[in-house]
Amino acid sequence: MTRPIARRRRLAAFAVAAAAALPAAACNGGTQSGEIKIGFITANTGPVAFAGQTFGNGTQLAIDQLNREGYLGGGRKIKLVRKEGAEPPARAVEQAKQLAGDQGVVGAICCILSPVAGAVKPITTAAKLPLDIYGATDLGLEDPPYVVRTATLPQDANKSLAQKVAQQAKPASVAYAVTQDNSGWVSQLKSFQQGFAGTAVRDLGTVNTLAAQTDFSGAAGQLMAKNPEAIVIAALQQSSISLIKALRSRGYKGLIVSAETIGSPGAFKAAGKTLADVPFPVYFFSGKASAQGQKFAQTYRAKYGTDPDDYAAQGYMAAYMMATAVKDSGKDVTRESVAKALSDIKKLDGTIYGTVQFQQGQLHAPSSIVHITWTADGRQTEWAPSGPAAS
Repeated sequence: MTRPIARRRRLAAFAVAAAAALPAAACNGGTQSGEIKIGFITANTGPVAFAGQTFGNGTQLAIDQLNREGYLGGGRKIKLVRKEGAEPPARAVEQAKQLAGDQGVVGAICCILSPVAGAVKPITTAAKLPLDIYGATDLGLEDPPYVVRTATLPQDANKSLAQKVAQQAKPASVAYAVTQDNSGWVSQLKSFQQGFAGTAVRDLGTVNTLAAQTDFSGAAGQLMAKNPEAIVIAALQQSSISLIKALRSRGYKGLIVSAETIGSPGAFKAAGKTLADVPFPVYFFSGKASAQGQKFAQTYRAKYGTDPDDYAAQGYMAAYMMATAVKDSGKDVTRESVAKALSDIKKLDGTIYGTVQFQQGQLHAPSSIVHITWTADGRQTEWAPSGPAAS
């Protein structure tokens, strides 16, 4: 009887030791071959679904392409673990906790809105799960090695557009509208103001709106009462569209300037020619894209039937960045090795934006900024001032 008992004890001891060893290996999400899991949180429902869907399109397109091309080598492929992160932030936080708890997930891609990114960031950082933020625009969200951001900062693009408007359209005055309860949009408002600062354009003040607001007739009236020659709108897509419609229906004839949010095909579908001649800045415009960007645009059109917008490009870039970090991690891919590889990237050539730089975990691509507008028939073209003020 002693031998079976001793054997059972040895087996039990071995099982305990094996069980103890599993979390140590799993806590890093290590994998050497086969399928490598990357989490992806976006919003396919709710008020920002217009962006979430194109972010998702671009991200999935990149993963499919890189897997098809054998980008990681060794027969390895990336599996995108998709999670629905519709607003408010609590939904995305819950999804981030699920990804953090799945020890096979070695990286995560997330976040359209800044409040969501701010809520998700502590969850992934505590789990040492590297996070690539693809959309949120509030300053300071990046925090390497565990948080990087491949979203092209609209603040730089907004500032350059404001400077162009001041220099070429030459409005005498400007008034602003902003979604005041979203820190990302407040930051974007400030960047427009910085672009106009020091020019001859007189600042007539700001009208505040709310993210949940649906009626913009009052805001339009307040803006027009200031009698500005130009109005800048820093708000979500539907808010921007509604306010532009309200201004035009009230007879406003001046220049309206907006942010990249109105650049998606869904925006023109919702607003039509109301968006014509409203300039906005983007980092990706297929008409002036790099060779890799042209390839991306062609593939995107073939799969989805439309040109990729800035959000699709940001989704693509986030997936490409994460895949590059996985590739650079070597044979043993862990959360720690991916985080280190992400924060070690300082420059990438041949991206859809051309050559990009990283400073403290933030992507910069100023040379790719283009100022564009919709035409009345639904095309996008580079913006040039028109009318008496531009002559």
